[in-house]
Amino acid sequence: MGVLATRRRRVTLAAMTALLAVGAACGSSNDNKSGAASKASGVVQNEPITIRAGVADPTHPQIAVLQYMPAKVTVAVGQKVSWSWNDTKEPHSVTFFPPGQTAPDPGSDPALFAPTPPTGAYDGATLVNSGLAPQGPQAVPPFEMTFAKAGTYKYSCVIHPQMVGTISVVAASQAGDTAAAVTTRGDQEKGQWLAEGNDAFQKMQSAAPASTKNADGTTTWKIEMGASTPHTDILAYAPVPAAVKHGDKVTFVNNSMAPHTASFFNKQPPIQDPESPAAQKPAPGPSPQKLNTKDLFNTGTLPPNAPPGAGPPEAARSFTFSVPTAGDYQFICIYHAPSGMAGMVKAS
Repeated sequence: MGVLATRRRRVTLAAMTALLAVGAACGSSNDNKSGAASKASGVVQNEPITIRAGVADPTHPQIAVLQYMPAKVTVAVGQKVSWSWNDTKEPHSVTFFPPGQTAPDPGSDPALFAPTPPTGAYDGATLVNSGLAPQGPQAVPPFEMTFAKAGTYKYSCVIHPQMVGTISVVAASQAGDTAAAVTTRGDQEKGQWLAEGNDAFQKMQSAAPASTKNADGTTTWKIEMGASTPHTDILAYAPVPAAVKHGDKVTFVNNSMAPHTASFFNKQPPIQDPESPAAQKPAPGPSPQKLNTKDLFNTGTLPPNAPPGAGPPEAARSFTFSVPTAGDYQFICIYHAPSGMAGMVKAS
């Protein structure tokens, strides 16, 4: 789940030019759509296609699309399929489970975070897994596969259960999707899901902060940790109210579909690995905790409200800090720091 440079494209301009030339030789727009057919043999030469594995909004990187784009493609036996992480900051996997094996709970099997690459054309009988990518700032090459036989192959991301794709494979003599058609559909889906995420982001950022008056005259402020739509995660905290006073409390609540932390490092070394025990456990102890500007404070991993509205009770998804003195208290989510999920409590 853990936490980008421009990636190299596998298909060169020369290769694309050659493919277009082959398509033009077929002599009809229908042939161009379905692949270039050899007049001598009747065998369809299908071009490689590329599927996006997730997208970060280029304007608001805190809006993450958790989808393969396009979600459904048709390819021929032997046609190359690539999955690209060029446009995402959040890690995803491309994971094909064999018959009889289902995806475990998201993130519950760390062995799936590492790759299990194909050993040849895939026939659906074994586990094939890209592993999580990207996992750092380095460029990540695309994950590539071909398929050995016709059929329907479903795949998913091991940490985002709503992220599901389908590859329909037809015989080698038939036409699969063209690269242009896949790109067009992927762009259409990307635009739709980004609009969905932007609407959710604006709604979250404009909502009035929830608060409760305490018997001693202080206020407990509620801070939402992210939000989710059917196709996106909003990797941001709800705005921290400007009216926080020393003596008040802030309660972080995770109602999203992703795990989050609220981690105050202050003068301590930051925790960078979300899979480390230090990231996942509360520090210096369970809720509630009293903040200062020197020590480490961490909610630990607060689980998602998943499935929506039927997740763990709110008490298990919440953590409260009291703010005894005025000051600035900066916090981040260890899981989603690459997307800029951070905030600050400014107490007067």
